[in-house]
Amino acid sequence: MSWHIWMVVFLVCLGLEIATTGIFFFLCFSTGAMFAMIFSLLGVGIQTELIIFSCVSLVSVLLIRPLFKKYFAKKKIETNVDSLIGAPAIVIEEIKLNSGGKIKVGGEIWLAVCEENVEVGKEVRIKAVDGTKLVVSSKK
Repeated sequence: MSWHIWMVVFLVCLGLEIATTGIFFFLCFSTGAMFAMIFSLLGVGIQTELIIFSCVSLVSVLLIRPLFKKYFAKKKIETNVDSLIGAPAIVIEEIKLNSGGKIKVGGEIWLAVCEENVEVGKEVRIKAVDGTKLVVSSKK
């Protein structure tokens, strides 16, 4: 009758995995519980079931979890202003060291600051976003 207990452990761990998507930790214990449940139905003793649960869970955490994390890794997609980082821009108003200037990137005009003076018409590279200003570098 211990297969009922393993079924509950399996379902609880599976539910926790669904609730914490992407970490694949509870899925490993769910797999261990499933194997223990199968062996319980085959009539092995509780000690053997515990050993099977422990071994399968440990192997899953050490070997299978890293593969799942790598395969199902969420790729960060840069959107909005973050997608500008690394993009080239053209200076349309001279960028002065302490007061900044204006650049044009993707058809939009932005305030820009730089660690040096940059004259009109030069190409700059966007390094970061600082509020409503873009931090740029004249070096490529």
